[in-house]
Amino acid sequence: MSSENKEQKNHLRSNPENISSGKPHTESDNIVFYNNDTSQKNKQSLPQRTVKTNKKPAGNTQDVSNSKQKPKPASVNAARKGKLSKKRVAVNVVASVFSVLFIIAGILSLVAYTYFHRIKYEALTDINNETNSNNIEQQVSRSETSKSQVETYSGNLLEDPMVLNIMLFGADTRKGAEKGNSDTMVLFSIDTRHKKMKMLSFMRDTYVDIPGHGENRINASYTLGGASLSVSTIQKNYGIKVDRYAVVDFSSFREIINILGGIDVELTSEEVDYINWQSWINDQDEYKEAEGDYKEAVRSQLRGVWLSNIPEYEKPINKDSLSFTQKDNNEPTAIVHLDGRQALWHARNRGEDGICSGDDFTRTQRQRNVLSIIINDMKKADIGTVMSVIYEIGPLITTNVKTSEITALASNISKYLSYEIISESAPLVNEIGSTFFFSDNYERPVYINGELSSVILINDWNDFRRKIAEFIFEDQVQSIKNSG
Repeated sequence: MSSENKEQKNHLRSNPENISSGKPHTESDNIVFYNNDTSQKNKQSLPQRTVKTNKKPAGNTQDVSNSKQKPKPASVNAARKGKLSKKRVAVNVVASVFSVLFIIAGILSLVAYTYFHRIKYEALTDINNETNSNNIEQQVSRSETSKSQVETYSGNLLEDPMVLNIMLFGADTRKGAEKGNSDTMVLFSIDTRHKKMKMLSFMRDTYVDIPGHGENRINASYTLGGASLSVSTIQKNYGIKVDRYAVVDFSSFREIINILGGIDVELTSEEVDYINWQSWINDQDEYKEAEGDYKEAVRSQLRGVWLSNIPEYEKPINKDSLSFTQKDNNEPTAIVHLDGRQALWHARNRGEDGICSGDDFTRTQRQRNVLSIIINDMKKADIGTVMSVIYEIGPLITTNVKTSEITALASNISKYLSYEIISESAPLVNEIGSTFFFSDNYERPVYINGELSSVILINDWNDFRRKIAEFIFEDQVQSIKNSG
């Protein structure tokens, strides 16, 4: 081979980009060119090229076949092609898998959006609560070991980035009314720092300062301004940052329980009687049509009929079919399956008409107990059931939790459901005389709308706020200074 042809041939091998430049080449048909640079980077950046030409090499063809630059045997080329093909197949398989995963993720996101978007979103309007509250999507992804000390109370609201506070309202909205009193007020806290779910009931008769409306019972704030004013009232009086809220009225509560298939509740004989009594009397046309003082007279008359003339087997819950057992020195109880209507009467039970003993403290305990039962039932359900429940109950809930935030919470639901559940009331029932007292038992009369009223009066708000903060934030609380 001439030196000129040999140089040209070597130049083509070392510069494959010249193939497309229109310069003559002297390779045989179907030759695969590889980059001489063996680094992985260049192997990836320069693809293999196949050159087809009808030109014959200059000079003696025998010299070409005997040259050190002779082409690789067909078997070698095929092996290399096969090797690259396997790599390409692997890359294609991986790419296909990721494509399928992305499609599935997209479908799941669409399904989640469809499910969660059914929940009625309503922002708070009366207070600047939206921009300053915890970001739920960040909160659920924070490390459980991150450090954060709750600030000492000095007029600022207490909050911890690892504690999500959601205010739950059970609205007593009567027919024809836009807003009613908040029959239930429970601060539901998801504490990822201590791995606990906490429920704190605010006693509805607590005498507080309602912004713009003066002093009144705390549950009146919902009547006066809905969830916005209620959250504002809670933050001002208790010093705790409320991140989000959710409202369920009585009719929605009944539907939610029915969607869940009912709940099993441990009841005393008196509590069963109360549910039966309320279910029966509210079905009586004479009672439903009565008004004012006449309604109470009808109620008293019907009570006598119910106690003496209604046999047990005709009552909604037949006590004769229940098995009551006694635990320790407590009153005997039985597990009773309640539908939505029955569960609502149980949650509203504070004792009435001599049918059942109790007060507002026992009522809030029943409410927290019902919530705990629902949560524990969710622990036993599979993800399909949980999603189905969310889809069904979504339209029955009004909240300012956004769809993206609900998705973030739902993705961590299995973790949250493993948390310990603890609950209390604010104030505690056994702190009467120390933390609080009733206005009608002491020489401090309270008048609401011109009428002498019985309300809960807090002795020392500073000390009271400290106790609440320690329940919600635990060891993150430093100390509570003068708050005025």
